[in-house]
Amino acid sequence: MKDRRGRLTAVCFFILFLLGFEAGGFQISLLKIMEAEGFSSGLSGVLVSGQYGAIIIMPLLVGGFADRRGKRRVLTASCLIFALGAFGMSSLHAFGALMVSAFAIGTGYSVSESIGSALLAEAHGEKSGRFMNLSQCFFSLGAMVSPQLLEYGSRSFGWSYQSLFRICAVAGLAAAVSVTALAGKDTVQGANPRQEDNQPIGREILYLAAGLFVYASLEGGISYYLDGFAATELRCPEHGANMLSLFWLFMLGGRVICGMLYRYRRKLLSLSLLGTGIFLFLLSLFPSLTMGYLCFSMTGFCLASIWPNLMSLAVESYEGNSGRAAGIISTGGGFGAVFSPLLLGMLMDGVGLRPGFVILGILSLAGMLICRAYYKTMEKKAKNETL
Repeated sequence: MKDRRGRLTAVCFFILFLLGFEAGGFQISLLKIMEAEGFSSGLSGVLVSGQYGAIIIMPLLVGGFADRRGKRRVLTASCLIFALGAFGMSSLHAFGALMVSAFAIGTGYSVSESIGSALLAEAHGEKSGRFMNLSQCFFSLGAMVSPQLLEYGSRSFGWSYQSLFRICAVAGLAAAVSVTALAGKDTVQGANPRQEDNQPIGREILYLAAGLFVYASLEGGISYYLDGFAATELRCPEHGANMLSLFWLFMLGGRVICGMLYRYRRKLLSLSLLGTGIFLFLLSLFPSLTMGYLCFSMTGFCLASIWPNLMSLAVESYEGNSGRAAGIISTGGGFGAVFSPLLLGMLMDGVGLRPGFVILGILSLAGMLICRAYYKTMEKKAKNETL
């Protein structure tokens, strides 16, 4: 059983690395896609939203189905859809076709992330939070490596943006084969939970969905428009890839630390959102190359604890319904991932990105209130149950 748990964990970590690799590569390739295909900057937000728009719909639709029919099967299918979308992005050129391909990638991406997290929670039980942080370390590692690899490939071998998606298509197929090779039932620690043992999902999960909306808005807005900020506001486009890699490197370091300090996740969530807001305000008020490196690195560090802690709260609290719980809050993240690219894409064509980063800073501070409201609600619920 330990051997199968180890294989499952390794496969989930590989999938998270792949998702991070695609996310980081897409972020650094966005301007190149616009230039190569002759699209306007405003359409960049629409294209990003095509990928992340799938997060609004698919995890919510698929989560409950995966709980009933088997998470491993659903994870295999999502990896195949991801690979198919990546193949489309690498070979098609019309904007509509790229949008469909981006939506397919988003479908595979979001379902793989949420179902993979649910499988990790089932495999590791009360230690799931630590493994959730570790899985996100692999995501951050992939997102950090991707921009540097693509920049090197572009300089040395003349790679285009399509090279990213060719790599992702092959790796997505490999991930699907790896998941299929995991024999047995989904739950590693024991038999699948009985229906009567499933924890009902209450309205308090909407706070977690709202929290993930804030996180996805921040991560998506910063990471996808960091390169644009370096080019248009800092006038240093050659530094965009380095700043993006530092953003993900500091997030990787932050997630290692947060995994060690998992018991303090309540305080970490508030401090993370406060720190992110402060550094976004500083960058908007005092834009310079030095502030760009400092603030983008520190926002990556501050954002590190938010996603794994929110996701672990969801999947740990609703045993037997972990797939549905993960799907619900992933939908909140999908709304955020669509909101910020659309907003910043429109601002980039108009007044510039600095006002957009101020808005993201305000949103980060609002996230503190959301997390506080969630914990207050849960404390009240626990108190009522003891009466």
